[in-house]
Amino acid sequence: MRLELEYLQNKKPLLAFSHGVDSTALFYLLDDAGVSFDCAMVNYQTRPTSLSEELSAKELCEKYHKNLYIHRANLKLENSNFENSARDIRYEFFAKIMCEYDYDALILAHQLNDSLEWLLMQLSKGSGAVGLAGMMPKSKKRVKFQNITKDIEIFRPLLGVSRDEILNYLNSKNIRYFIDSSNQNLKFKRNKIRAEFSDKFISQFASGVKRSFELLRDDAKILLGEFEYDDGEIFVLQKSLNSSNLIDQACKKLGVLMSQKTRELSTQNDCVISHKIAITSNQNYYFIAPYIKITMDKKTKERFRILKIPPLLRPYLSLNSHKLNALDRFLSQS
Repeated sequence: MRLELEYLQNKKPLLAFSHGVDSTALFYLLDDAGVSFDCAMVNYQTRPTSLSEELSAKELCEKYHKNLYIHRANLKLENSNFENSARDIRYEFFAKIMCEYDYDALILAHQLNDSLEWLLMQLSKGSGAVGLAGMMPKSKKRVKFQNITKDIEIFRPLLGVSRDEILNYLNSKNIRYFIDSSNQNLKFKRNKIRAEFSDKFISQFASGVKRSFELLRDDAKILLGEFEYDDGEIFVLQKSLNSSNLIDQACKKLGVLMSQKTRELSTQNDCVISHKIAITSNQNYYFIAPYIKITMDKKTKERFRILKIPPLLRPYLSLNSHKLNALDRFLSQS
């Protein structure tokens, strides 16, 4: 199994590494392709093999001369929101490493089975075409740690590769990897879908599923549309029937996943999502930006009123005057 990875040659990438099936295969495929990369690993300390996995990852990275950054989290499987909490911890750590050590690309080991799991989960919630299309092979995101902000690219080279193909590759080369025992816990919806539906389906129809996702993602780009204004933290989009899709994309870029209910509410009223993101609007546009709460003086309030800046945006813009000037230029020209 070989991948076309030339687009990573001029990058400084960080591989999200767990030493599981997918990320271990991707480690070797990247190395075989001559891609220079380092690894970041989160040890959630929830499995008996967690320490063995960490030690093995250290040995592997030392052997191949890769830097390995490790974060030990203290997360309990009993946590009712385990998957979301784990995701937040993981991406906060990646952002920290990428900002501190100047990496410009994050490589993730999502594969074809993951895409089908996502599609089935979205179907179970009631989602449209954009939601069903799921993860894109390449995307951009702005990450922040303390006072450092970076624009990075995210790559998912394995999206068109099934788990069976990956396992065959590892086993044919006698490569060591670990199985996450928590994936057998069917109390998690994703695991249940994997065990009862997606893996069996992919094993029989992998090539058709791959092509369907390629078409879905092309359609999703058309349906999704584009932001009228996007500086990585402030997003402006025209009001339309598909507005909730772009609002969802903006929130993801700012680090928050919206529920289906929240998506629906976001186009009905001004609101704050997860105490982090302000969603507001005027007659023509929706605005999405980081949410902060501060006291402003009368002069500042009056300036915002004259400029017709929606109230939920004002505290953030009052601390970022250069962004206010750029947004004002956009609004005056539109």
